[in-house]
Amino acid sequence: MYPIKMMIRKRMLFGMLALLSGGIVQAAPGTFAPRELFRVSFGKGPDRLGARLDGENLTAPRDFTMDGAGHFYLYDINKHRVARFSSEGRYEMEFRYPATAGQLFAHADSHENLWLMISDPGQGMFYGVYDSRGRSLRSGIFSRFNHFRLHPDDDNVLHVILSSDKDPRATQTYLFDEKSLLMKREHIARPPETHHQVRHKDRVYFIDQVPGSATSDSPPVNRVTDEAHHGVAELRGVVAYMTSMGEIYTRVGDREIRVYEADGSLKGKVVLEGLPSACASVRFDADGNIYELDGIPDQAGQYTAEMPGMRLIRWERR
Repeated sequence: MYPIKMMIRKRMLFGMLALLSGGIVQAAPGTFAPRELFRVSFGKGPDRLGARLDGENLTAPRDFTMDGAGHFYLYDINKHRVARFSSEGRYEMEFRYPATAGQLFAHADSHENLWLMISDPGQGMFYGVYDSRGRSLRSGIFSRFNHFRLHPDDDNVLHVILSSDKDPRATQTYLFDEKSLLMKREHIARPPETHHQVRHKDRVYFIDQVPGSATSDSPPVNRVTDEAHHGVAELRGVVAYMTSMGEIYTRVGDREIRVYEADGSLKGKVVLEGLPSACASVRFDADGNIYELDGIPDQAGQYTAEMPGMRLIRWERR
């Protein structure tokens, strides 16, 4: 029996809009209750996920995305594919990519089309768009670039910053255009990643991370101001998500997520449990529920080398 440490051979970048062994975590005044949606075993069949043990390190899926129809797209890195499962855990289809891929990103848009971005050291940056039946709608290659990073803004627009290890000066920014199914180049400066805007009760508030507030021992501080630039509140943590109702989710450390209103009142807090890498890869839905692709622990709550698979858990707002 070995301790489990989730690892990825090549670092993947999944920045997009970011469980548990059991029990309910209470928050003041809100409550999050965890519910396991489904499990997927490790194995060779298409309805199973890949896993690889290197000494004490288990390489297994940890990242995913989801669409509005309840599909979950799991990054099955050992089988070099993105596998789609229903909300009940039924395997539906897969999207394969080369084993040489360095980075992978999947995004389901508002029309349930799946956008894939893959970096390859030899061929550059590939992107493809597929409909809900898996048919290819659009694809392209940016051969000049071999790396990307992502920045979702407050209007739910995903900005993609392409760069090249061979030429650090070569940088271009694109956005996903759902109407044309194209990655469109941007010619204006992208929004700052530490500046946010939220509407709450017909008022607009601005959230800005205070420079230098983050240290190795404490999370950053965000200052909230109103339209007249008057100070309203301070929020702890990195802004991770905002709902249409004006709630602000922040991440404090690797596991703690707080829910604030724009006036600084704390509506809820949850301390995630599970594999550390799974806690770092949570997703959110429009209702503010939190999702995590976690390992399956044994009866003692331990993650071992004999871990049989992964489970998809939803923290539900109560």
